[in-house]
Amino acid sequence: MKSRKQLLVSAAWLAIFGAGQACAQPAAAENADSRANVAVTASSEEETADQGQEIVVYGSGKTRQEQTVSAKAIEILAPGSSPLKAIARLPGVALQSSDPFGTYELGTRLSVRGFNQSQMGYTLDGVPLGDMFYNNHNGLHVSRAIAAENIARVDVSQGAGALGIASTSNLGGNLEFVSRGPSERFGGELAAAYGMYDTIHVFARLDSGELPSGTLLSLSGVFHDADKWKGYGKQQDRKINGKIVQRLGDATLTGWLNYSDHKERNYADLSPVTLSRIGYDLDFLSPDFATAVLLSQVSANKTAAAAKKPLPFPSAGTVFPAPYTNVNDTYYDSGGRREDLIGAATLAVPVAPWLDVSGTFYHHDDKGTGGIYTPAVFSPGGFPLSVRTTEYAIDRNGGIVNATARLGDHMLQFGYWYERNDSATDRNYYAVSETNRPDVTDFLKTPFRSDFLTDLETLTHHVFVSDSWRLTDALTLAGGFKGVRVKNSIVTTFGTPFINGSIAAKDWFQPQIGATYRIAGQEFFANYAENMRAYISSFRGPFGTTQAGFEAIRGVLKPETSRTVEAGWRFDLGDVRGVLALYDVKFRNRLLAAFSGANILGNPSVLQNVGSVTSRGVELGATYRLTPALSLIGSYSYNDSSYDDDTRDGKNIIPTAGVRTVDTPAHLAKGEINYDDGSLFGNFAGAYTSRRNVTYTGDVTVKGYTIFDAALGYRFPEGGALSGFEVQINAVNLFNKNYIAALGSGQFFNTAASLNNTLQAGSPRQVFGTIRKRF
Repeated sequence: MKSRKQLLVSAAWLAIFGAGQACAQPAAAENADSRANVAVTASSEEETADQGQEIVVYGSGKTRQEQTVSAKAIEILAPGSSPLKAIARLPGVALQSSDPFGTYELGTRLSVRGFNQSQMGYTLDGVPLGDMFYNNHNGLHVSRAIAAENIARVDVSQGAGALGIASTSNLGGNLEFVSRGPSERFGGELAAAYGMYDTIHVFARLDSGELPSGTLLSLSGVFHDADKWKGYGKQQDRKINGKIVQRLGDATLTGWLNYSDHKERNYADLSPVTLSRIGYDLDFLSPDFATAVLLSQVSANKTAAAAKKPLPFPSAGTVFPAPYTNVNDTYYDSGGRREDLIGAATLAVPVAPWLDVSGTFYHHDDKGTGGIYTPAVFSPGGFPLSVRTTEYAIDRNGGIVNATARLGDHMLQFGYWYERNDSATDRNYYAVSETNRPDVTDFLKTPFRSDFLTDLETLTHHVFVSDSWRLTDALTLAGGFKGVRVKNSIVTTFGTPFINGSIAAKDWFQPQIGATYRIAGQEFFANYAENMRAYISSFRGPFGTTQAGFEAIRGVLKPETSRTVEAGWRFDLGDVRGVLALYDVKFRNRLLAAFSGANILGNPSVLQNVGSVTSRGVELGATYRLTPALSLIGSYSYNDSSYDDDTRDGKNIIPTAGVRTVDTPAHLAKGEINYDDGSLFGNFAGAYTSRRNVTYTGDVTVKGYTIFDAALGYRFPEGGALSGFEVQINAVNLFNKNYIAALGSGQFFNTAASLNNTLQAGSPRQVFGTIRKRF
């Protein structure tokens, strides 16, 4: 902790010192050129002037289905929103969140073409973010990695990700987040927002401008507090982002360091039963401690009565207080905290006119906890509650080397990525009493019991080679392959199950080949790709079982793989631009961690291969620019994704063959109106998500829903008393629709008979106002 704070203080002083120098040297800032912005954004040669003006850019020149969402799409969102909300407008992208910002990680789910969030790849300025799953093991969510206001664009590939992306989870597509570079002019931004449920969001940024040494610096911070829309507690974010760019002759050194302290109090999971009996507003009981204690006491009494033993809490009786009928309907409180420090340094060197080389070193340190008041384990002395935590630690270090050679009509690329991730996952219990109620968003100390203490290691080697060959002015071929080996190891220092050992996933030849053909302003593309997802060093992976179970599977288990074929047409019809794409995906060796019992019990899982999935579909996205100020954006996608095989659960056969995959809507339709004349701007957007399966057999579903968001703002004229100021108002879920957002928050289940609480209600209407000043 001490070293982390020292790094933050150093970064802050560096930026403040640099800004002071910039104030003293305005002329240097005025004479700066645009090279720095190229240096600090990945793949800058692919960025066009359109990307600064358009909300969506449709991936011209790409052999894959790919779009870019610009910073304008993020700016129009409610303050504090995740950049994932900006990409939700794209075809094939399904995003659900139980909070209005998409930053509540446990209740946010992203899926694309039937692949869930943890089966995709994510990077920030080329640095891997892991699979962004809530149970930290190899990365962090983008909402913690950087302030949304500091993102310049998001490149989204719905199908096969690029060969060079630093990910071992991208069976499906990938999301590449690119940060803003420091401005070459001294300036900054200050924005303050207030909204319903006492939401306060403040963003401040200072850019040094170009210093005499050619150095560019930026420093920014976020303060975000928002009450939950139901129940008790706040969602809190504190962020500091710093970035530096230094020219070294023809080379450029770019460094950035981001800190995040994220606290979230959870929303209770629902089930169809509790939803019908209690409703959407069911949540954790806090601050009603007495009812939480009573539920546990009644449950203990009922267990004793069934065993014909004396009641341990006679005064509580054996009847649950209405409207509750089960101790697992809800609990007293639940929440989590993540504290992250992530940074990188990249040296980009033009070795020769035909050869560019870059090298990146990055480090990520995470400390996390997720806690819940549980009636399953009593505190010392017999008090009928305790706080159960799952505690996380990550120490990731990695390096990425890339080279690009331009040889005639060929552009060759080579890359190597190495990462060592030392992590830990512990399960502890902390005492509760009438006078001692631990805060589930704190890092608690002195547990009275530990179920397990584990140390985990993941070693990643990733190489790729690609060639883009321009045969004619119209036709370009692109191809190559990547090779990956990931070794996962576990050492259990205490607990049950006691597991030790290693398992590795490797495939040194995962090919990809594609082509683009341009004619009369139109572009056609096609692509074939193979990908593998490595095992994960987590109890969602092969380590979530007993030693005997692990020994039984590690010699025969195969990693998940995918084969993607896609083709499409990028059309330019004057005022209408867009893309139409078709795809066929085969997902093999699907691994399923089967659990038993209520989520709170934390029983071991059994990882098993349950066959394959076939996904086919069509995606259409378009922008119609009626005037320079007014545009319409729409998308539609149809996905037919189903299990190819029945599932074996022990000795039972679960009839899943031919059933639509869980949490995969068949239809997604989105439309929006955007207006921006330089002064007045606004957005009105609607999105339809069709019915989704909750169980693997499809005997429980949630109905489809349509929600609308709106925004309206005004920028004050330049030269006036309020020059540089703008005001904005946002409404999320404008028509106050009741709907089920995220699924699987408490895992997925085979049938209705085994279904547990695993649904998250969507946020009601919320309205926010923002005042922003740029200078």
